[in-house]
Amino acid sequence: MSPRRASRLEDGTLLGYAMLAPAVVLVGILILLPLAYSVVLSLYDWKLLEMNRPKKWTGLGNYWKLITDDGLHNAFINTVIFMVGAVTVELVLGFIIALAVFHMTQGRRLANAIILLPMVITPVITALLWRYMLDPQFGIVAQVMTALGGHGGIDVWGSSMLALPGLMLVDVWQWTPFAILILHAGMLGISEEQFEAAAVDGAGYLRVAFSIILPAIIPQVLIVLLFRSMDTYRIFDTVFVLTRGGPGVSTDTLGLFTFRNGFSYLQMGYAMALSVFLLATVGLISAVYIRLLRRRGML
Repeated sequence: MSPRRASRLEDGTLLGYAMLAPAVVLVGILILLPLAYSVVLSLYDWKLLEMNRPKKWTGLGNYWKLITDDGLHNAFINTVIFMVGAVTVELVLGFIIALAVFHMTQGRRLANAIILLPMVITPVITALLWRYMLDPQFGIVAQVMTALGGHGGIDVWGSSMLALPGLMLVDVWQWTPFAILILHAGMLGISEEQFEAAAVDGAGYLRVAFSIILPAIIPQVLIVLLFRSMDTYRIFDTVFVLTRGGPGVSTDTLGLFTFRNGFSYLQMGYAMALSVFLLATVGLISAVYIRLLRRRGML
């Protein structure tokens, strides 16, 4: 036995690998096999109601259709606008509110508990809540505007200009608490010596916020960007409940577009190709953030 192998046996490295092996095999079966099967199915032209018929081989035909499909281009643009807009607002609001909570001397726990409430509500219930709140006739917003002398509410979900910003508003309301939670945890890890040194130098509130706190929580900022970018890129349930992609195709997203091709048009081969495209682009976004996290020494 070589000295190196003997050393591994002594320090338990091989035992660790042996104990991890069943979990790795199980994850491979549960994740990699369905993924590989989806890729294979994306190479065929077949419909959901024709499962018993032989599938027609199309090779990369479904992927070529991705390139030339105007509906996909529209859904991709809407998804990117939604992701960039919602995540940017959540990050900025999250930083401001986390900073306010960080400087609180009393009631911090109560504030955290109240702030986190939207996160415990399921996205479908949240969407229904906002649908009725913004109803142009019976919603509470319309009633308040009428009471203030206005002419009732605005049909947000029926407007091609307002529907997408409205969806962003719902996402910001529900998931800004996630950004607050992560950023506030990062702020609590900053050493007191840095604040004492800033006080000695006479640094003001804004200088402390942007010269000490913000640089110290960059890893937490990247974590928020990673998780929220992936979630918003795959958005489906909120859009399905509130607008179903309308009016027209003004709020159509990649998730909804994939669902519609698979379960409305029954084009399962094309829907599989869309799913592979969605997975590949999410993986690309994740790889960029993971690379940045590695540069910060967090992975």
